[in-house]
Amino acid sequence: MKAVGFLPMLFLAVACGPAYIDGTTVLDNPANRELVETVESYRQAVEQRNVEALAQIVSRAYFENSSTTAQSEDDYGYEELLRKTMPILRDNIKKVVYRVKVERVKVDGARAAVFVDFDLQCQYVEGGLEGWSTAKDRNRLDFVLEDGKWKIIAGL
Repeated sequence: MKAVGFLPMLFLAVACGPAYIDGTTVLDNPANRELVETVESYRQAVEQRNVEALAQIVSRAYFENSSTTAQSEDDYGYEELLRKTMPILRDNIKKVVYRVKVERVKVDGARAAVFVDFDLQCQYVEGGLEGWSTAKDRNRLDFVLEDGKWKIIAGL
């Protein structure tokens, strides 16, 4: 008889639990959903080698220090990203398979960080030679809210 009373309570506890964005453990709310969707747009643009779409997702204030804070030789911003890095994706990369799993989202006002696990495979041509490169790692994409849209400001 006690089991009958337990089942409605269990149902209520499960039904009233937090909602997550499909395929993630990220709480479903407008900001988190928009960030996860932006990460997916970024992933698709990389796979399609669509530098125009990437340029729309990246903030003009983009800055990358390549995780070498003590060295500035490898630092670059938005203009260099467009001028030097994106043409490599467009011209030297022939095929991309890019899987991204969003693990966590942290929003702090007009700034956010999205923590992802990724698996990247790409076919490239360099100096007339073709090859494949693979990478599997964790990354943090930093975002800034610009004109009502989340844009990547660091972490590509």
